[in-house]
Amino acid sequence: MTVVELRNATKIFADATIDVTLRADSGKQLVLLGPSGSGKSTVLRMIAGLTTPDSGGVSFDGEQVEHLAPERRQAAMVFQAPALFPFRTVLENVEYGLKVRKVKAELRRSQALEALAAVHLDGFADRWPNDLSGGEQQRVSLARSIVLEPRVLLLDEPLSSLDPVLRAELQELICEVQSTKQITSIFVTHDRAEAFSVGHDVAVMLDGRVEQVGPTEQVFSSPASDRVAHFLGAAEGIAP
Repeated sequence: MTVVELRNATKIFADATIDVTLRADSGKQLVLLGPSGSGKSTVLRMIAGLTTPDSGGVSFDGEQVEHLAPERRQAAMVFQAPALFPFRTVLENVEYGLKVRKVKAELRRSQALEALAAVHLDGFADRWPNDLSGGEQQRVSLARSIVLEPRVLLLDEPLSSLDPVLRAELQELICEVQSTKQITSIFVTHDRAEAFSVGHDVAVMLDGRVEQVGPTEQVFSSPASDRVAHFLGAAEGIAP
């Protein structure tokens, strides 16, 4: 389990500045909630090492990691699109990261099958990605991430393309996997109902900054400002 911290992690773009101080507690699921364009995905990319902060720092358990390459951070990312290899079976897709790490074939297979079981895809190992539903493909993507036993799991709007029924089902599955594996997770969404459903804690992000962070029910019941209350749709209960 890993504590993730960003301290004034800043990224400057031509039309926006992202400046975030944030902590994700060990073994919990933090939801980064905000409207499109608020900088949520940039924060995930800074944690993963896919984007380098212009200033400030990112640390795992107090160790600065912003100078480390993505593959050395042990952070796995699940994107909105599953992006599976179409000409590899489900098992081969899940095994791929282990193969890159040169894990022996027998161990690789057993770990991949265990990951598929964790996302309730027993019996799907020999199927092809194009034969799966969108929800099943996203389960494979999740299995491909957790099989690496990452210190941190990053989920960037992973369910936004699914219909409401599948979305609710996958929300429960992600919470189940996160709880069972006790992986520190950061889940990005613009959907307030989804944030309320999946987060131990929630950080509300507006215009490139975290406006409020805390236990999910507390943030929703007691917004810290008019701006947060307006975004959450709260009519009252604003903290003084």
